[in-house]
Amino acid sequence: MDIEALIKNLEAVNDSLKSSTIRESDDFDKCVKRFQAKLADLKSIYTSSNGEDTADLKASILDIKVILEEIEKFS
Repeated sequence: MDIEALIKNLEAVNDSLKSSTIRESDDFDKCVKRFQAKLADLKSIYTSSNGEDTADLKASILDIKVILEEIEKFS
């Protein structure tokens, strides 16, 4: 799994979410903030473990997937 590429793609999603006007609401904003926090967690886990802590990486990626599915409902 190429975590670095995944992180870059998720950062692009993050940039898009920051500038987007997708149905602005408190719930949407909360989802975006949760996504940003989980993305920061993923980057931190990846950096601190040199990509070797696969259990924590997978858990973080799954959390991000769930949040992105929630965000998708707003579009």
